[in-house]
This record gives sequence, structure tokens and C-alpha cells, in this order.
Amino acid sequence: MIEHGVVWITGLSGAGKTTVAHLVRDRLAAIGRRPVVVDGDRMRALLPAPLGYAEPDRRKLAAYYGRLARELATQGHLVLCATVSMFHEARQWNRANIPGYVEVWLRVPMRELTTRNGRAAFYGPGRTETDVVGVSTRAEYPTAADLIIDNFGTTMAADAADAIVATLTGALVFPTSGDRGW
Repeated sequence: MIEHGVVWITGLSGAGKTTVAHLVRDRLAAIGRRPVVVDGDRMRALLPAPLGYAEPDRRKLAAYYGRLARELATQGHLVLCATVSMFHEARQWNRANIPGYVEVWLRVPMRELTTRNGRAAFYGPGRTETDVVGVSTRAEYPTAADLIIDNFGTTMAADAADAIVATLTGALVFPTSGDRGW
């Protein structure tokens, strides 16, 4: 079991990042661990100066989340960070600067996202939101994720959480290469 590090759960809005992160937290708590959840949406609400959704602000937030997660991990915590942060630069910084970094990509096709509860405003034909990653802002999809989970169809959030917990509890060292799917 990994004692500290950062599990960076990324994917487009509506991919299930927050739900999966909380399920992972609950499963780890059941075996005596107390991971810290850093959720992108909740972190936005805590910042004293709100940042927007345009790409420059999103890049600043991704850098902030990575640095916060690293700080918590270096203090001995296992951090579950649920954030869109679809920027190669952010993930590369994390991998180079965070010991025990594990990248999880919750991959969900756009056609599925448009059907998810509350996501029509982001992705649907009558879209009202602006600066949407994957639509109006280019998404830089992970190229070196440690775990890729197709979080749709027959795969439920609980299945995704189980795969992440198996990765965390089944290895003494986080995987950095090899089979990246499941």
C-alpha cells in the first residue's frame, strides 16, 4: 500500500472525476487510510480571487492544484486530485515534481457526455456555456496516463474506483509503464 503520493484523476467535465475520487476515498477509509480529496470545483470556491474558465486561468489553476497536491503529499498524505486540467504542461510538471504521482484518465466520449445529467449546457447542441474544455478550449488528452478507465457504458463509477484502489493497494511502487488500460 502506498503511504503518500498524488492520484491525479483527470477527464472532461462530466467524466465522473469527483464521484470516483470520493468512492476511492471511502474505500481507502474502510481499510484504515485517510486520503485527502482535492476537487477542482470545490477548490475554485475556496480561492479568494476567483479565476475564470478561459485557458489562461485554467492553466493557473492546474499549476496551483499540482503544487498544492505536492505540498500535501510531502507532508505524508495520499492526495486524490479530481480536476479537468487537460494540459500536457501541468501533467508533465506533476510527474517530474511529485513523488508517488499516479495519473488516471477517466475517458468518456463526447457523445456520452452530452447525455449525462446537467451536461447539455456544456456539450449539447444548444450549448450555453463558453470556454468548455473539449469544445471551445482544446483538450490535451493524457499521453502517459498510468491508468486509463473508460468510464461509461457498462463501467460504473464503482468499477473505476475499484480499479484505482487495486492499483494503489496492489503495488509497492506506483506503475509508470506497461499496460495502461484495464
